[in-house]
Amino acid sequence: MKLQKAIFHTFLFILFLELIGIWILLIPDEMESASLIKASHFINSIITLFFLVLIFISLKQSDLLKYNKPEPKYYFIALVSGIGFVFFQSILNIIYYQELLFNYNFTLERLTSLSIIASIIFVPLTEELFFRNYLLRRLLEKYKPIKAIFISSLLFAFIHIPFVSLFFEFMDFSFHHAFIALFGGLIAGILFYKSKSIIPPIIFHVFWNLTSYIT
Repeated sequence: MKLQKAIFHTFLFILFLELIGIWILLIPDEMESASLIKASHFINSIITLFFLVLIFISLKQSDLLKYNKPEPKYYFIALVSGIGFVFFQSILNIIYYQELLFNYNFTLERLTSLSIIASIIFVPLTEELFFRNYLLRRLLEKYKPIKAIFISSLLFAFIHIPFVSLFFEFMDFSFHHAFIALFGGLIAGILFYKSKSIIPPIIFHVFWNLTSYIT
């Protein structure tokens, strides 16, 4: 896959995500509820994952659905990397904000939210299936590993730029999440390339998000 095609497919993925979220706008005001709105992210993430898998099946490209069992060491590396990355973020925050920011508050209370559960389980699954299992896999067919991993990581970072905030005054526009996602994407990409399996990147991403929410 060439760079232009990778960029185009990423834009399609973003459009796909936005279109899936439109259903909440179609619900009449009298039917809306706080619980439904809170659950919308959870519902959207399940729908997105479901349709992404359907698309992979329809493409009839067996390597996108093939399960490769990695060496046991990559499970451990992915787990440690995922948990440790949130602390590495502190260093990245210092670089980004140019000030010392260490504020850890361990709690499990947030894990009761459907939105956060979606962010820990379904979002990592969807993003890793698209950016590593599909995009990076195809980029590796065209480019050297370093270049392919970097391109996929840049595109992964791109979708974390909150462009929607440009249309709403109450939302802050920042490249912070994209900056963090770039490094997370690099680690996930290396794990995918080295292990030859999508499982380690998923484990890394799940525990990265999990640790981020409980610290």
